[in-house]
Amino acid sequence: MSFKEVATKHWRSLMTCIGVVAATNVTYYMLLTYMPSYLTHNLHYSENHGVLIIIAIMVGMLFVQPLIGFVSDKIGRKPFIVVGSICLFLFAVPAFMLINSGKIGLIFAGLLVLAVILNFFIGVMASTLPAMFPTHIRYSALASAFNVSVLIAGLTPTAVAWLVESTNNLYMPAYYLMVIAVVGLVTGLTMKETANKPLRGAAPAASDLDEARELLQEHHDNIEQKIEDIDAEIAALEAKRENLVQQHPRIN
Repeated sequence: MSFKEVATKHWRSLMTCIGVVAATNVTYYMLLTYMPSYLTHNLHYSENHGVLIIIAIMVGMLFVQPLIGFVSDKIGRKPFIVVGSICLFLFAVPAFMLINSGKIGLIFAGLLVLAVILNFFIGVMASTLPAMFPTHIRYSALASAFNVSVLIAGLTPTAVAWLVESTNNLYMPAYYLMVIAVVGLVTGLTMKETANKPLRGAAPAASDLDEARELLQEHHDNIEQKIEDIDAEIAALEAKRENLVQQHPRIN
């Protein structure tokens, strides 16, 4: 399936995927790519100490992510994206107030706040994204949406560095995160919950009768949607045929 078909027939899932990946990767690039440079060039902090703090933050994240993934299987993935976005909006400025304090303990605390929020996104992203698309287009649609988002998010270090230099405002990175937090919040509120549900297009599997009934209803809804899509395509083809007949009467 071409990207055009994905964008027209599955645009909602495509936009949701782009929103989740953008919110995750902007926060990721801000914390793990830009912050060492920010500490060194803008706060005149020791480069070695700045890198060591980031490494310590990354090691801590390795232990938190599996826990978030485990909890998300119980309560859902959507709450983590919504709560993570709200926290990013509310705590971006306080986190940078701590980072700009010049005290190593407070700097670490500010970076830790951003790391915890980032874990809310990373801990559920790998399980959330594949479930957004049906099986027959999953690879192509996910690859397209993911790469578009990463391309946008990859500009974060350059864009934020330019904003700080041009405005002389050390809180521009926080404002940048607040903007992307709004994107994440809108995405989280509008996305469908996918935890503990079968992948779209996958063979149904039920552990009990109630789950079988639920799966049957879900697949019935999917079949109705496919029938509606086919009817729409037939109507479009008939309209094209009528136009051709009008333009070339001999075809009839």
